[in-house]
Amino acid sequence: MDPSSIDIFVTRNVDGYVVAPAGAPLPADAMEALGGVVHGWTQQIGEAGVLPGWREVRNDLDACGYSILSEEDFMALLLPRALAPPPRPLALGAVGALAAAA
Repeated sequence: MDPSSIDIFVTRNVDGYVVAPAGAPLPADAMEALGGVVHGWTQQIGEAGVLPGWREVRNDLDACGYSILSEEDFMALLLPRALAPPPRPLALGAVGALAAAA
């Protein structure tokens, strides 16, 4: 197993993801409790390894071999920046760009 590479699984009954070291087996009973999981892809940890939230994921991986992430946590920690949704546009008041277009 490569410690810098993780497998990402999509949960079936819960909106979330399961992260495990690449190639590591997942406990069947825990995955059944989530309604089962489907392997999504394998990726490098990359810049996520230095984010503060990654410490909690690493603790889960060390303790039980996998970590369950909500969709929001997954997007913040592991979604490749190139695929991340664009930031929401700022709503400018009447003195901003919207006023100039009016």
